[in-house]
Amino acid sequence: MDEDDKPKYELRGNRVTYRSADEIEDSAKRFCKLFGVTKKTRRNIAQFIESLSTRQICVDMIDDREWLWVTDGVCLPERFTILLPNSTYEKACAGDETATSTLCHEIGHLVLAHKAVLHNAKSVKPSKEEDAEWQADHFADYVVSRMGITMCRQLTLNFDSWK
Repeated sequence: MDEDDKPKYELRGNRVTYRSADEIEDSAKRFCKLFGVTKKTRRNIAQFIESLSTRQICVDMIDDREWLWVTDGVCLPERFTILLPNSTYEKACAGDETATSTLCHEIGHLVLAHKAVLHNAKSVKPSKEEDAEWQADHFADYVVSRMGITMCRQLTLNFDSWK
C-alpha cells in the first residue's frame, strides 16, 4: 500500500508531541505508583480526587446548572485544573465506570503535559500518537484497568453530522 493509499488519521483533539503507547503507559505506571492506584481506589474516588491536590492537581466541581460544556469534563492545563460537572463527580463516586474513565482521561491530559504544537497545511499529516485525545484515552485505559475497570472509550463529537 502506497503512502497516498493509506487512510489519513483524523485528529480528535489538538496535535501534541508524539508519544508512543509504551511511553504513555510508562507515564501512567508512574502516576499509579505515585498515587497508589489499585482496585481499592475505585471504591473511594472522592479520596483519590482529594489526593490529587497533594501534587497541585485541582479538580473543581461545577454545579450542573452552570455547566455549559458539551463534555463530561474539561482539562485546563495552564491552570493544572480539571473541571467536572457535579453529576460526573457524583457518578464517579458512586462507582460509574464511564465517569471514572472521564476523570482519568482528563488527568491524562495533565500528566502528559498536553499543549498544542504548531503545524500548518504543509506539515506531515498527524498520526494517532500525536492526538491529545488518543493519548489521554490510552493513559486513562491503563489507570482504570489498575482500578479493575474495563476500558471505556471517550465519545467523539462530530459536528459535521449536524449540518
